Amino acid sequence: MDAQTQVSTGRDEVRALYEKLEDRCLMRDQIGASEAYYGLVRAGRPLTEIVAEGVRIHAPYTHVPYHERLDDGYPNFVNNDHCLLSARAAINLSKMMPSHLAMLPTAQTFWYIPTGLDIWNQKINKAPGHYTRTRGDSSKIEAPPEPVVYWAEQTATRLTGPLTERLNAWMTLVHRGQVIDAYKVFLGLMENTAERKEVLAELVFAGLIDVQDRVLHARSYTTGHKAYRARSVVELGNAIGWHHARDIVYAGALDIAVGPRWYSTSLLSG
Repeated sequence: MDAQTQVSTGRDEVRALYEKLEDRCLMRDQIGASEAYYGLVRAGRPLTEIVAEGVRIHAPYTHVPYHERLDDGYPNFVNNDHCLLSARAAINLSKMMPSHLAMLPTAQTFWYIPTGLDIWNQKINKAPGHYTRTRGDSSKIEAPPEPVVYWAEQTATRLTGPLTERLNAWMTLVHRGQVIDAYKVFLGLMENTAERKEVLAELVFAGLIDVQDRVLHARSYTTGHKAYRARSVVELGNAIGWHHARDIVYAGALDIAVGPRWYSTSLLSG
């Protein structure tokens, strides 16, 4: 077998492993997804590549139409970003591990991803996973319903004018809950590499202000998860490389405008 054939075979094997990983995640098969991850580790694939593929796989299916449901009059908080948060934590934890254990934290991420898809339907037991009321073993589901894509990927909207005006236009769309328009504008803002630091800073700020002051027994809240999500976008993009981090932006930035939105008086009163 010549060298070119060996390279081609290797690429085919790696592609097959990623296809298996995606299939097992979408089938909510935790054991199968973990086995695919171990295969990628044994194949010597770099951590950043594996994490990037994991984000690509879950990005369309970890969004929700709204961050709370009202079922039978009961406000039911809908969280949906632990797949992304786990990836960010795994990247950071890998640096703290001995070299021969550096891939271990990411094993937890790929154990979790199959249980973290389509949480909107999990909440009413129409999809298997971590947030179903029974917290059942999703690996026993033989033919789960396909996870729903609530917010599809979009093309960029490119605004003109000074950066501050464009950032203000994006933030206004976020405040109004115009999810798709806000996401399109953000994609356009991210295209200029010279402005990327300021754009990401605005993303983080938008996540930080979406934390309301707590009220005893309040049942409608966001708990600061958008701040974690925005930070995950920045840290994962920096780790993986912004030249191919579109899936990370899709997984994180789109959600910032999804309601309900609460702005902390402690942050805004000044």
